[in-house]
Amino acid sequence: MLQRLCEQLEYYDILLQANEQDDPCLRMAYIIGFSLSQYAATIGRVKKPFNPILGETFDFIPQDKSFRFVSEQVSHHPPISAGYAESPEFEWWGDTSIKTNFWGNSFEAKALNPVHIKLKKHQDHFTYRCPTISLQNIIFGSMYMEVFGEMPFTNLKTGESGQLTFLKKGWNDKNMYKTEGWIKDNQGKLVIQLEGKWNSYIKATDLRTNEEHFIWQRKKLPENFPEQHSFSDFTKQLNHLHAELIQYIPATDCRLRPDQRAFEYGDIELAKNEKFRLEEKQRARRKELKTKGEEHQPRWFIEVNDPISKETNYEYRGEYFETRETGKFLDVLDLFT
Repeated sequence: MLQRLCEQLEYYDILLQANEQDDPCLRMAYIIGFSLSQYAATIGRVKKPFNPILGETFDFIPQDKSFRFVSEQVSHHPPISAGYAESPEFEWWGDTSIKTNFWGNSFEAKALNPVHIKLKKHQDHFTYRCPTISLQNIIFGSMYMEVFGEMPFTNLKTGESGQLTFLKKGWNDKNMYKTEGWIKDNQGKLVIQLEGKWNSYIKATDLRTNEEHFIWQRKKLPENFPEQHSFSDFTKQLNHLHAELIQYIPATDCRLRPDQRAFEYGDIELAKNEKFRLEEKQRARRKELKTKGEEHQPRWFIEVNDPISKETNYEYRGEYFETRETGKFLDVLDLFT
């Protein structure tokens, strides 16, 4: 899940384009296109991911160093991962707190907390709430992922609002992947209409000029995409571990998990045994904290009452990347040995 959070940044270049728009409504159109792009990564991904251990972390800095990302498992019950990304052009942060429902042959998850994006050139602060994700046919039939419901957007600085609606596919698949939406200016006037499919593209039509803007188009998929866990090229690199990287990441990084590494190398029996050992170690630590009357405190994030949403969420507390540059993480948990 820590890496899944980072997957939301695959199309970070859309945020760079948003930052360069002078029109606040067009900036929101690019923000909406960016937010939609994350759902393309869910197609074919119906297997349960590794559940992070409390205190486990992950970071990612692409080769061009265009942004940097860090995530941490901040809660065990309920399981919550928090993530933060920054660049000279933007900041992004969010978490995985959800409300779930089981409907017999389907499972639904609804995000509880908003996602935040700041564009630095214009000092915009966008928030949006994610739609419902549903896993269908978990007992009978072929499993597939569906996204449906409303995704509302707000620019807290300038007052524009927007909404993207994910349509249910229906019995004949007529609306499969279909999305439609709108953007209103800070006076409540409709100025942009949106249409697309969350598996492939989204475009915005400016009603003031009739000009069309193609905001996002899905990148070409790798060869043997279904046989490679339905991973994009961006996703495949996230778990890569090399000698230089080991010098900088903390001992809590999920790429150092022995069960995950064994699974990737095909040693299923070792992966199963290591998973059991790590979970038992986590239970022992939780029991020790309870005996002492203490609670786990996240290392890189802090739980806050958001003054905007009036809800509890997690904010990045800083210092991770500065510490990473030295490679000297001296005060982190021993999760894996």
